[in-house]
Amino acid sequence: MKDERLEKMKQEYEEIPIPADLRRRVEAGIEKGKAEREEVRNMRKKSKVITFVKAAGGAVVAAMLAITIMANSGASIANAMMKIPVIGSIAEVVTFREYKNTTPDKNMYADVKIPEISVTNDDGTVNEETTAQINKTIEDYTNEIIAQYEADVAEFGEEGHQSVDLEYEVITDSDRLFSIRFDKLVVMASGAQSVKIYHIDKQTGEIIGLKDIFKDGVDFIDPISDNIKEQMKEQMAGDEGKMYFLESDDMPGEGFESITEDTTFYVNDSGKLVIVFDEYEVSPGYMGSVEFEIPTEVIQDIVQDGFVS
Repeated sequence: MKDERLEKMKQEYEEIPIPADLRRRVEAGIEKGKAEREEVRNMRKKSKVITFVKAAGGAVVAAMLAITIMANSGASIANAMMKIPVIGSIAEVVTFREYKNTTPDKNMYADVKIPEISVTNDDGTVNEETTAQINKTIEDYTNEIIAQYEADVAEFGEEGHQSVDLEYEVITDSDRLFSIRFDKLVVMASGAQSVKIYHIDKQTGEIIGLKDIFKDGVDFIDPISDNIKEQMKEQMAGDEGKMYFLESDDMPGEGFESITEDTTFYVNDSGKLVIVFDEYEVSPGYMGSVEFEIPTEVIQDIVQDGFVS
């Protein structure tokens, strides 16, 4: 019953007309986003190597991501291995794969970029357990996207109209945290944006989630959730074009209630924790994926040292 009421509420939100001025701003934003995405792609083609540093105690070692852009045809998966000469104990071997497919009528298209990450220990040796774990996680995620696309091609064929695009970037590279972000955009009748972010704690060399950046046994869910609700209300009060699924007097207990231990997050360039929601997760589709920067004072007493500032 609760899910049905929530779906009804979401549908009502979606049916509210978007102001003309907002529509123009959204369309302008889409065009700007396309241009910026193309610029990023060109920069990635020029820059072949991204580095990140893994630190423990006073020692600093690094693992490197080398990006090889490859064009291919049909539904094949291109594999390229670049062996990077070891520079002291800093560099390691990395791989990049790219899946590209276009149907003969060009109505179905996919471009899925798949990095492979090599993580080193303090002594310069490969941390095989973490390396295997992070790459298996990424492989499972990207294979699921590819499999869904190929199933859609098989089902709809020439009648289908779909594009699938997966881009990635190193979004956090601090003394304590390395994070790689995947942005997926699937366009059919309309677009659907979703975000996946994987994190490595450089101090331990382990893959971590949101709960792992906080001290053991503390409640981080309630203070972060309460702050997000406050931000939602403030944004809606200050901008009629913004809308979030929040409980109301007519529908108490419905809408966004709280984050979870597995909610998507990253730490931005300012050292602030940012919570990320996929399109439709907490707001109507026209708002796309949304993010909330959490003030440090909200979590400073419960977060582990070195993650935020």
